[in-house]
Order: sequence, then C-alpha cells, then structure tokens
Amino acid sequence: MRLSGSPHRQGWLSRTIRGARLDRNPLRRVTDRVQTCLLAGLFIVTVAGAPFAAQAAGRASYTAALRARQEQMAGRHEVRATLSASAVAIDGYAPTTYVFTPARWTSAAGVHRSGVVPAKPGSLKGAAVTVWVDDASGYLDSPPLTLAEAASQADAAMVGAIAGSALTYLAAVGVAMSVLRRRRMAAWEADWVVTAPAWNRQRW
Repeated sequence: MRLSGSPHRQGWLSRTIRGARLDRNPLRRVTDRVQTCLLAGLFIVTVAGAPFAAQAAGRASYTAALRARQEQMAGRHEVRATLSASAVAIDGYAPTTYVFTPARWTSAAGVHRSGVVPAKPGSLKGAAVTVWVDDASGYLDSPPLTLAEAASQADAAMVGAIAGSALTYLAAVGVAMSVLRRRRMAAWEADWVVTAPAWNRQRW
C-alpha cells in the first residue's frame, strides 16, 4: 500500500511546476531554462492579450452587425398582407403557433406579390398579418437584425476570441516543447557518446 504522499501519487501538475521552476540543478540544461522562460512568457502574453483581443473582436462584430442592420432596414419594410384563405391547423395535429397560409401583399415600392405567410391558427380569410418584404423584389424576407441579436453576436465573438487565444497558446506551447525536446535529446545523446566509453571501462 502506497502512502498518499508518495511520489507515485503526485499529480502531473505538481511535477510540471517542479520541473519548470528555475533552480541550480547541475543537470538542468540551457534548453530547460529556455523552456521555463518561454512557457512563462507565452502564458503572460496570452493572459494579458486575451482581454484586448476579446474586446476588439466584440467591437468589430457589433459594428459589423449594426452596419448589416442598417442595410437591411434600408431595403426591407413591414407591410400588411391579406390572407387569401383562413388559417387552419393541419388535421390530426395539435395547433401550432403559426400556420402557413396563402396571402397577397404590396411592397413599399408598389410591387404586388402573393405567397404563403405565417398566420395564427383561426385567422379568417381577409385578415391582415404583418410581414417583412424586400423593397426591390417584393418577395418575403427575414426581419432585420435587432440590437439584441447584434449584442449576442458581439458576445459570441468575444468568447471565440478568448477560445482562439487559448488554442493559440496551446499550439505554441506544443511546438516549443517539441522543438526543445528534440534539442534536449540531441544534447543528451552527444554527451552520452563522449561519456559512454569512459563509463564502460569502469570495473564493478
């Protein structure tokens, strides 16, 4: 039975911290010290830069969303569509929030169109419903972005920027560790080539 404080039970985090700290261990090579400084520097840069990257991404996303909203509002308008038939829920199904029903409407530019529009179940023929249409074509279109949706996009961009910073940090650490590990192994191999003959001549 091993004690809880034995080396075998120590976590990888404590081993990593112990191996990364700077000390006067004669076996520690220059690459080990470079690795410690490099990892610490990458961590500091990531932690310090992530908030700025998130703010910049959120600001850019919000600005782009507002620009798209303005363009959409300039080319789309709400109009009143007149139902050509009553809105009846499909037989055998529970009533839904909306039923697609034939209707006619006229765009803000005077273009006459017809099609199916979402209407509340039970709406009678001739009832008016409000829809968004494209001014130029007169066809149905989606509503413009709302300010809440623009803010949500900005929040998503901020989260994405933070996640991107973390992934970039992990990728940089992986590359640095791989390069330094190869150099460390090459240095150990070179030392062993010099030491092995003398070591093998020892008599036990």
